[in-house]
Amino acid sequence: MSSRGLATALPALAVIDGGIVDSDAVEIGALYDRSNSSLADAVMARLDCGRLLAEKKASMKHGEWLPWLENNAGVLGFSDRTVASRLMKAAKANDALAHHLDEADILKLSREMWGHKGEGAHVSANSGENEWYTPPDIIERARAVLGGFDLDPASSPLANETVGAAQIFTATDDGLSLEWLVGRIWMNPPYAQPLIARFCQRFADEIRGGSTGIALVNNATETDWFQTIASAASAICFPRSRIRFLDTDGNPGAPLQGQAIVYAGQDVELFADEFKDIGFVMVPV
Repeated sequence: MSSRGLATALPALAVIDGGIVDSDAVEIGALYDRSNSSLADAVMARLDCGRLLAEKKASMKHGEWLPWLENNAGVLGFSDRTVASRLMKAAKANDALAHHLDEADILKLSREMWGHKGEGAHVSANSGENEWYTPPDIIERARAVLGGFDLDPASSPLANETVGAAQIFTATDDGLSLEWLVGRIWMNPPYAQPLIARFCQRFADEIRGGSTGIALVNNATETDWFQTIASAASAICFPRSRIRFLDTDGNPGAPLQGQAIVYAGQDVELFADEFKDIGFVMVPV
């Protein structure tokens, strides 16, 4: 395997905390950990992860790949083959990509890898290639609670045909760097790190600044970013089934993770009435 900024001559095995692990996994895990830093570093490090993973997989015999992922989860930072597949696919698709991209290119590539391809879409774990949008039913329930949307900070013109926000920020706008006027926010943020954490922190900050809002995120309750957005919530709905995001033709996908609908506002009873039939509504204490 090649080395990218780490040890240039790693042994076949390494000893960590008294246990022997695959040194290739150590290298990939270090890159994956680095990918949680700045957005540019995140994109480039994950492309490098994907290249190294592809090299590792190609060196293995049939049936060895998945056990290797599981056995080295502690140093890789993940064991899910879907994560590995996304990384390898992104690296293959961008094999000749130069490491001198502007912020818009970086953000677009990050969304294509993990979150919203095409500025406002949820990427299905099935394909990673199509654009996926919040079902109108969820949007209409949120609209009934808030009375409309003044801002969607992670959107696209196509997504806003359904959302109907008065103002939207797209990937090229870089909404995190712009002012969010106090008002009613609808947010389905990009699911990539560190973007998801930054959007959730900004949402929570805006709520504390006087805005109201509803955000649709994965129900990753163990993460810091989920705890951040939950800390600003008046109520949270946990749907009893995974939300089937729609592609550009209106066909539903099959996401691999459940979601949470986070409400920040004064009318908890109205929110509960609108969402209680699709899942459990919790009011933080």
